[in-house]
Amino acid sequence: MKKKLIAITMGEPSGIASELVIKTWKLRKKFNLPHFFLIDDFKKIQYINNLFKLNINLKKIHSPEDAYITFDKALPIIDLKINLNFTLGVPDKKNIKYIKSSIDHAFRFVKKKIANAMITMPICKKTFKESGFRFNGQTEYISHLFNKEEKKKHVEIMILSTIRPVDNGPNLRVGLITTHIPFSRIIDKLNKNIIIQKICSFNDSLKKIWKIANPTIGICSINPHAGEGGLLGNEEIKLIEPIKKKLDKKIKVIGPLSSDSCFFKENRKKYDGIICFYHDQGLTPIKILDFYNSINITGGLPIMRVSPDHGPAFDIATQNIAKTNSLISSLNFVKSIA
Repeated sequence: MKKKLIAITMGEPSGIASELVIKTWKLRKKFNLPHFFLIDDFKKIQYINNLFKLNINLKKIHSPEDAYITFDKALPIIDLKINLNFTLGVPDKKNIKYIKSSIDHAFRFVKKKIANAMITMPICKKTFKESGFRFNGQTEYISHLFNKEEKKKHVEIMILSTIRPVDNGPNLRVGLITTHIPFSRIIDKLNKNIIIQKICSFNDSLKKIWKIANPTIGICSINPHAGEGGLLGNEEIKLIEPIKKKLDKKIKVIGPLSSDSCFFKENRKKYDGIICFYHDQGLTPIKILDFYNSINITGGLPIMRVSPDHGPAFDIATQNIAKTNSLISSLNFVKSIA
């Protein structure tokens, strides 16, 4: 039986992605990492390897399967042959088409089961939007690729998970109803149908990915103190309570929970996952509990896609100090479940 094989995308070339992949390959034996290959511009990786004196062997491969023989001795790279122009720390929207091409390649390899999973390296959402990209992020784009190819609607959900929480409590898994949208537009984006779809997708992911037979899901409130019976907002009464009743006997949903206390160690023992309504409601406790090791998993799709839970880090892109923790966590997570 072949070992697991993971496709890694190039991510933002002006950030820390290349540095992280090279350093992670150097640590492959120490952390017993699964086989992976990179879809990138070979000359760019050569440049970073020389710039930071990382001194690893690089090898062009022609198909993902070649990574099985190459991985132990050199970082396997499917070369996009683009002779990329980039400056570390300064993103350029001209490079978005190449980043997107890398994602497309990884998607096809996983869809055709040539690779077991894909890991997407961080991108710059602002630059993507400036280039005319119409999706809020990679999660939504990968879902779009599936919907387009299969002519079937998949309800993706962004799930964040800790790996080694600093309070030594159980891992926190949060599913997001909304992701990268301005706070002022969150309420307008929420309706019963969307919330139910995301909860169902989260529930299915807890079963399929984490092998939890009958998940217990906590649902955060939208307003402070769960709305105080309507005193501080009525979304809990108008949205959350009717949804709980509708899902009763199908999915175990508890709440609405006040998000100022539900992430505490003793409280999160009660739930297999917690649904949050907006980005920072879920990401803040994840980052506080496990800043370096947390990961981003896309639920609701027929493939496994994971991403390090951090951005391109332009501020340190020239300094050779990026930490590999989250990428290593992503690889080992895929290894454990894919």
